[in-house]
Amino acid sequence: MNRRAFLAGCGAVASLGVFGRGGLASDDPLRIRVWLSDRAAEYDRAGSRACEHLDSALAPVGDGVRVTMAEETVTLPAEGGRQVLARHWPRRVLEGAVGGDVDPTTGVNLLVTDGDPTEQPAGYGRRYVAASTGARYIAEMDLPEEAPGNLRYSVAGVATQLLLHECGHALGLTHAHGRATVSDGRVVASPMVGSYLWRPAEVRRRYLDETNACGDPLPPPTVEGERRLGLRYSPCALGALPS
Repeated sequence: MNRRAFLAGCGAVASLGVFGRGGLASDDPLRIRVWLSDRAAEYDRAGSRACEHLDSALAPVGDGVRVTMAEETVTLPAEGGRQVLARHWPRRVLEGAVGGDVDPTTGVNLLVTDGDPTEQPAGYGRRYVAASTGARYIAEMDLPEEAPGNLRYSVAGVATQLLLHECGHALGLTHAHGRATVSDGRVVASPMVGSYLWRPAEVRRRYLDETNACGDPLPPPTVEGERRLGLRYSPCALGALPS
């Protein structure tokens, strides 16, 4: 994909800095470039852990996935908030595609900041562009091969799953591509479902259907069990990505 096609595909409104939701063309490799804010870069392992968990989650897709770190860091007016995550960063990516200070990949441009992942909005994801808070907590995560496929509910787990969730949106996935399973007294939510599974009923109905895009039912709101955060995309999500 060339730069002109990237700009056309973004469907961006420059005055608003908003990208339309959608997916990559099926003949494109999955390119993901991870950017760190200046403050996020202060945590030695934030960037490497983000890339490692993205690599691990997308490994089933095949060899076409390329996750890289941007060499430059990004100076932001703040580390969180809708204005930064959903407007400032998309605008910087769009401006970079036509000569600005951010040199975007033609795939996903994922910004990781030092914002608080427990405060909403904690992230943003649209076609080709995403932002996720929680760098300090991602830096605390174990290597994927040392971590279980699902984690007890924790801020570090929330931040890492949020990273996968927003990247999924930038790859064209929706909440309907997620899955939640109940086994051995545990309720495990995959990245595209995330903590929406346990939100109040009116919020859950707004973001989740009773079944996912592949027809798998989600557990009812009344289900009991230990809450676990999955760090692997569901088969439904992986099947929706180009291989």
